Amino acid sequence: MSPSPSMAGDGVVVLERKTIMPGESVACWQPTEISTLLGSCVSACLWDSRLKIGGMNHFMLPDSPGTGGGLGDATKSLRYGLYAMERLINDLLLMGAKRDTLVAKVFGGANITGALNAQHVGRRNADFVTEFLWNDKIKTAAADLGGEHSRRIKFNTHSGAVRVERVASADSLAAKQERAYRETLQQDPVDGDIVFF
Repeated sequence: MSPSPSMAGDGVVVLERKTIMPGESVACWQPTEISTLLGSCVSACLWDSRLKIGGMNHFMLPDSPGTGGGLGDATKSLRYGLYAMERLINDLLLMGAKRDTLVAKVFGGANITGALNAQHVGRRNADFVTEFLWNDKIKTAAADLGGEHSRRIKFNTHSGAVRVERVASADSLAAKQERAYRETLQQDPVDGDIVFF
């Protein structure tokens, strides 16, 4: 049985607040506003309309660089879209969500540097999440992918609502955040992070 939501006077739901960074994922029982800043990274907000629970991930790369190794070591690596999506879905299913009542809203995948490099990481991230949800038969209720500017995302896990702000002024902050995370990955090529509430 899930915990009952925190209520203020007049039936207003009180939201906890959580912020996630690249390589993190959070799934929440309690009504929570989960926020993140996205540049070329992508976040999927998943919501179960029946239980009114949800979660969000934030991944930097669409897929792992090697095809060998299987799931063993890579399941720890939430920097990759495949594992970030599978982990978030599985966490919500363990909390009682049903696949047929999950709804996705996806954001990010911008080209905030304005450079057309060979990797097109933002576009690859956007293509990955769209294809993943299609293959997994999870309905996508909203998508705001691509473009040239960063986005600040705030996801209400109780209502399923997402507020998106395109913030050109935060492009340098998003790029700095992604560079710092990329440097961390180079020092730690296996482990990822998970936050579960």
